[in-house]
Amino acid sequence: MAVNVLTGLLDDKLIRVISLFTKHPEKKFYLSEIARLSDVNTATTFRILNKIVIQDLVKATVIGKARTYQLSKSEKAQSLSKMLKRDDSNVLDDFCEKISMFPRVRLVLLDSKSMNDAKLIIVGEFPSKERIERVASDIFDARRFKISFVEFNIQQYKDMKELGMIKDKKVIYRKTSSSN
Repeated sequence: MAVNVLTGLLDDKLIRVISLFTKHPEKKFYLSEIARLSDVNTATTFRILNKIVIQDLVKATVIGKARTYQLSKSEKAQSLSKMLKRDDSNVLDDFCEKISMFPRVRLVLLDSKSMNDAKLIIVGEFPSKERIERVASDIFDARRFKISFVEFNIQQYKDMKELGMIKDKKVIYRKTSSSN
């Protein structure tokens, strides 16, 4: 629940910028890249970077006229990184745990995931779209992580898979026979 606590204390834009570094600790980013990937305008990103460089969370390196930014190796940066990574990894687990209570949901596949959102494929016997949307909305309100999904019944899923339209998707939840 680290982001949950930080969301109440810190600006959402600050969290998005810091999260980018904690998810890619070895990568060096340019200002424009950070702004684009964190979905924060460039001027605000620049102000945030100045603050977190002073706090020794991020290291700035000047290369000619360009400047790159990378997660600092400081103890403070590493502690923050661990806290944010632990929380982020649980977002989809939390979602799956909540929708596993819906008896008609059989399978959840990860279609794609970025820093602040995930697209899922939910397979079942006509699962309740409204109830699933409510869970996704609650997660967004609490953690600023957007979950979008498409639903397929079991036959539609099998047909799509047979046609090669759904392949190489990571299964993040599968209802076992003991869960029925």
